Amino acid sequence: MSLEDFKNIPTLPGPFGEALQVAYIVDDLDQAMAHWREQYGVGPFLVNRNITPLTNTFYRGEKSGKTPINIAFSYINCMQLEVIEPLHDIPSVYNEALERKTRGVHHYAARVDDFPAAYDWALDNGYDAVVDVGIDGLARMSYVENKDAGLIIEVIQWNDLTRPIFDSLYEKWKEIEPLGENQEFELQKLTPTAAVIKGLGKYFVKKLTGQVQATRRT
Repeated sequence: MSLEDFKNIPTLPGPFGEALQVAYIVDDLDQAMAHWREQYGVGPFLVNRNITPLTNTFYRGEKSGKTPINIAFSYINCMQLEVIEPLHDIPSVYNEALERKTRGVHHYAARVDDFPAAYDWALDNGYDAVVDVGIDGLARMSYVENKDAGLIIEVIQWNDLTRPIFDSLYEKWKEIEPLGENQEFELQKLTPTAAVIKGLGKYFVKKLTGQVQATRRT
């Protein structure tokens, strides 16, 4: 984990646009946060422990159980830094990284308005879907990997359910930045209730009228 990673963020291919997050998988979250603070002066961090943020999850094409993690967020300029510590021993994209002894960047996150189109582009251009999360027509996320390029992209459907999470994270971090102290918070509370209700309403209308576009899962 190095500040140099933020000076060399690659241009993401195809429909993915610019990265909005650089992410790492670690075996000790507190040590990782201390590393960023002591080596590079990066921090403070927003921290959420023992959570299972991924729902309706498929891992390499098979239905996956809950994958509890510790997670922390900070920012370098406006780029989000995400650090994840797995708390489980079941097969997952996170434990894969630890088994491979991945110490550099694990993945970059990208936001897309048209998730099915971006997802299909990835599968048609050398990427494998490692993780699929969410519900078609509501909100989807996938980790897609191109082993030849050594690149994993977290593809996030950008809509009224996902956008507020990232906006709220940044605003919350700006509040604690002057204090300089890490702060515990609850990630799942960042999506406004009104947005959830509105999103569910739109989803059920589309579902009833046959407008939900199913995304193939591999």
